Amino acid sequence: MRLVVIGAYTLDELQEQVVRCFSDVPAHPRGEPSLLDMTRTNANTWEETCRSGIKDYGMPFAPASLARIYRVVPVRERHSLNITWQVPPQGSNWRSKPCDYIAHLIGHEAAGSLLSALKAKSLVTACYAGVGSGGYENASSHALFNLTFTLSEEGVSHWGEIVTEIYNYIGMIRYYCATQDGLPSWIYEELRAIQDVAYKFEDEMTPEELVENIVEDMAPAFSLPPERLLDGNSLLFEYDGDAIKDIVDNFLVPRNARLDLMSSTFGRDADYDGLDETNEPVNETVNKIDEEEDSGGTFSIESLPPPQKEPMFGTKFWSNPISEALLKEWESATSPCLPSDSSLLSLPPLNPFVPTKFDLKPCPLDDTHHPLLHCSLKILDTGKKATVTKFNSSKKQILLLYEDRDEKWHEVDLVLASAIDITPDFEGTLDKNSIKFKIVAVPKEEGSTLDCSDNGDFSIDIRLSFPPIPPPLPESRLPQLVVDTQALRLWHLQDRTFKRPIAELRLKVICSHANKTPLHKACADLFVTLCQDAVTEISYLASVCELGSSISSTDQGFSLRVHGFDHKLLDLASEVLKVFFSFHNQQDPNKLPDTIKPGRFDACLEVLMRRYANAGMQASSLCTDVRLRCIRPTIWSSHSKADAFKFIDESSFMETITSILSEVSIEAFYHGNVDHSDALTAKELVLNALTASGSCDIPKENYPLQHVLKAPLVTDDHIVVTPTKDSKEANTAVEVYFQIGKDDLSHRVLIDLLSEIMYEPLFDELRTKEQFGYHVSCGARWTFGVIGISFKVVTSCKSADEVSERLDRFLHEFRDKLATMEEEKFMENLVGLVKNKLQMYNSLEEECNSLWSEINEGRYDWEAYRNEADHLRSITKERVMTAFDDWLSPKCEQGNAKERRRLVVHVIGTSEGPASDGRPIIESDKLGKEIDQRVKAFHEAAGHATWGKIL
Repeated sequence: MRLVVIGAYTLDELQEQVVRCFSDVPAHPRGEPSLLDMTRTNANTWEETCRSGIKDYGMPFAPASLARIYRVVPVRERHSLNITWQVPPQGSNWRSKPCDYIAHLIGHEAAGSLLSALKAKSLVTACYAGVGSGGYENASSHALFNLTFTLSEEGVSHWGEIVTEIYNYIGMIRYYCATQDGLPSWIYEELRAIQDVAYKFEDEMTPEELVENIVEDMAPAFSLPPERLLDGNSLLFEYDGDAIKDIVDNFLVPRNARLDLMSSTFGRDADYDGLDETNEPVNETVNKIDEEEDSGGTFSIESLPPPQKEPMFGTKFWSNPISEALLKEWESATSPCLPSDSSLLSLPPLNPFVPTKFDLKPCPLDDTHHPLLHCSLKILDTGKKATVTKFNSSKKQILLLYEDRDEKWHEVDLVLASAIDITPDFEGTLDKNSIKFKIVAVPKEEGSTLDCSDNGDFSIDIRLSFPPIPPPLPESRLPQLVVDTQALRLWHLQDRTFKRPIAELRLKVICSHANKTPLHKACADLFVTLCQDAVTEISYLASVCELGSSISSTDQGFSLRVHGFDHKLLDLASEVLKVFFSFHNQQDPNKLPDTIKPGRFDACLEVLMRRYANAGMQASSLCTDVRLRCIRPTIWSSHSKADAFKFIDESSFMETITSILSEVSIEAFYHGNVDHSDALTAKELVLNALTASGSCDIPKENYPLQHVLKAPLVTDDHIVVTPTKDSKEANTAVEVYFQIGKDDLSHRVLIDLLSEIMYEPLFDELRTKEQFGYHVSCGARWTFGVIGISFKVVTSCKSADEVSERLDRFLHEFRDKLATMEEEKFMENLVGLVKNKLQMYNSLEEECNSLWSEINEGRYDWEAYRNEADHLRSITKERVMTAFDDWLSPKCEQGNAKERRRLVVHVIGTSEGPASDGRPIIESDKLGKEIDQRVKAFHEAAGHATWGKIL
């Protein structure tokens, strides 16, 4: 047995509890089957080592299943090639991690990598390499080294060429391993340095994650000594060239591999329904094809018998041995040698993004750190209470916020070295001993301010304690505008909470026409795909150094994010912006920029069209998509965007994207270990990129409007019914959306509180007791300034009508429960919601997400959660009852049906039984258009009325 316990107690106290609770648990299972017999050395000590009996059974793949290709039929549109090599268990190699080292080389994405070389031939689009963390991949008996490529459609028919290139790269690694000097030492040193800083500065895990990770790492298979349980699986401790050489020489070889080629060119899973299938064991004669086809020629399924069927999941596949000639070709490719001069393969380049500066930037002198900061004090002479909100280090003064909201600066008499000196009941003096104070509360972390005026002051006369509400933060602790022009608005906030050398740069690129028509939106999506593809070689190098970037299209234009160690963050941002704005101000406006390599337009277009085809394949996701499109008329469906791309080419794409980028304004946020001078540097970087692009800026009044449709106020329901896109999707999804109105603080907290109170009984009744569906939930919705609440059920055993009726009945019955709810139970929910809103952020990313959403949505309520928590003090059960009656109750006081702004969406699956009742019969090639028409029918029923300009 392995046990990890974490708690806020001393080690002696924890040990006492562990002994009391677990000492009677048997040391090992009784009557173990022989397969699990363990040979133990130094049993019952930290030095214990174990050898599992399963190890004697050898590798998991039988020889007959190796050196074969398995052609797999997918459910969705996709093309992928996966090569799996079985290697010895790697637990004993925890110090050097040779498989991780090899995966770093084979899975690299920069110039010279396998991915880069194969992308240049338009054969692949993405890759992944390494031994996974799952028990079937990394076990005491074996490890499975996987290399997976996402293919283009052309790559499917050239799989043999792709595998040859893979073995050419392995041959290059073998060449370096065979030389006296071995692989370049800087590769290991670079990896070790990156893992060291990533581990040192990683965000704290939750207690649950921490104990789970530790107890897994205690498994005998990992061979970790007790002093390395926390970092043994995260760091590199030594270089073992012999272990690397052993793996590439003896295990990453053609006859030890199985190939899985999955492609929708073989058809889709639903295409084989009703055909004869076999699930006979694999043997050397089943479905054998000729050698030319084995080498990557055209694969014709018409001449073959029906596919085999995997018995557990029903996956359909053909299994064929790889020809001896092709195996010998691959074995020749793996011979130790350097690639030819014409080859694009090479070892990874030196990484320019390895961070070397980790110093925390000093805070401004007039608002810096002090051990008393955020402490609650009691002035002994007057009895007044106050909170320390600021410290001016140049004047040695603290700013006190008194309980009457009066603020006053006081000189600090004592020099305190650190927060360790500060404890409750500590006494000191201010203003040259003229004022005596006593500390009454100390925050656990900087930023978790307590407003001591709330202590013991329960504004609501009940037995449950209402949490203390922190005072508003000083302006210096909130995002500040560094530049405010028509072209650029840049906000900046220096981190004071997490104290890590990391930062976040977010940019909202606003374009007048990015979402004008389905064609414009589709071109924006393709533009994003091209940009991400073009920066892959640079962004991958950065990602190895824990520096990430992303680009996405939005309803107003585009969103860019760069995050990670602040030292090289702006270097990556510069590269991303260079590619982004290279599409505008071209000498030839109909030609792709030089940043896009030949052949990548068609490859990225294929990726995007496949993404459109796979959108909404699950009932749950399609249901939410339809609901959003009903209330947001400017959200274009994947079908309409794909339809707009029927005749797209480079020239028409460039014409549209040039139009989109002709008018651009940017709003940005720079947050983290960055001071004001860093923000000014970011400002220059963004403005220089804008200027070079030649784009015009946009007046704010010309920003694209984000209209939200006003749901009709009626007694009956408007129900949008559609079948699932996937004919194999058994689930039916129902979403019932109630629209409340324009954003308002009081309405917002009332909806949050109603959701808090209803969630548990809704789940308990529909999910736990009545088994209506495996997913049952409710929650508040905030859609571009319009508030609502949504109820969702995903089921495979109830009809959509039954679900809708049951939800309405739940609301009818809940009204009585709410009316008779005891005050203590009501306050339990209220206080729980307040505590959730006052919870501290767990990471810089989480805090940045919250602040960025305020910028992105144009609300700028930096302390929204604090303000909502404060407003909840005034909420009574009577107000909640009134809100429920106004917005959600199915019946009015007279018992008649009540008018509500209510939208119901049914996405009906194909399961045998009630869940498929009412499924519309629509041909698959017409389904996308039919769903669009049903969404438009709702727009017409609503009279195209909107809530007007909100943000």
